[in-house]
Amino acid sequence: RMEDEDGGGWLVAGGGKRSWKRRKGKTGSGRPGNAHKRTKKTSGVEQIVWDPTVLDEEVDERTAAALNARTREAQKVLRESAFHDQLCSSALGRGEAGEGPSLLSGLGSVEEMVVYGLGSLEHGPPACKYQFALAVVLAEDLLRSDKLDRVLFFDPAFTAYDRRVIEGANPKFCVMRENENCARTAFRKTLFYMPHCEAVLYNALLGANWDSDRLPNLVILGNSFASYKTIWGRPSGSDFGVEYPKLFSAARCSREVPVPTSFNLTEASAFNDMSFHFFPREAVADALDEMT
Repeated sequence: RMEDEDGGGWLVAGGGKRSWKRRKGKTGSGRPGNAHKRTKKTSGVEQIVWDPTVLDEEVDERTAAALNARTREAQKVLRESAFHDQLCSSALGRGEAGEGPSLLSGLGSVEEMVVYGLGSLEHGPPACKYQFALAVVLAEDLLRSDKLDRVLFFDPAFTAYDRRVIEGANPKFCVMRENENCARTAFRKTLFYMPHCEAVLYNALLGANWDSDRLPNLVILGNSFASYKTIWGRPSGSDFGVEYPKLFSAARCSREVPVPTSFNLTEASAFNDMSFHFFPREAVADALDEMT
């Protein structure tokens, strides 16, 4: 299972297909005197234990400034990349019109953005910083519509330094203190940015919104649902449809728009095989009818 028995833990990377993040870096501050044990073992499986007080730990200003500089450098690299240019022109509807479908009509009504699964900017690999850079770029674009109210972030590996950098990047950014296990109900149009999260987390989000009123409120930027269906949905004995029923159905009823594949970043793996997923009301109604 993804959570422990009381729902308070997340698996540490390396636990296979079901792990919370395959690319997760070290957990905890790693500095002497840290009183928070960030992992525990349950049935022999190491899990990240979420303790919100870790966000309030004292930070060294020079260390925080250095981390902030590294994240800003990643944003600069992203903005100067072909990936960013293609995303802006073909996906976000800016620049010259591209051949790909525009997401402007779907994203223009977004009122909230939730970012799950970045990993720790402080301790994670460089891909985490590029994924955060994309969150900054997306938020800036959505804020132009004056509809976006806030951008929420959560990862059980976050540290006080991560919070300092994230909340310092934009006054609309806020690190959540509650571990929702991704089962957040969307009462308004919400963009969920979940870079390379595990299938169980997408399934939890979909399950929390699985009705004709809430599912169309979701826009999910994350792993390609079509790829899940292709890889795990073959009639070869795979139990993907049984194990993740909402995700399996969403792969059939969502409108999927892949992100650009023009990677000229050092960390190309930060965005590989990712797509935007929209849920048209008619397709959602049909999918719900099939499941009843």
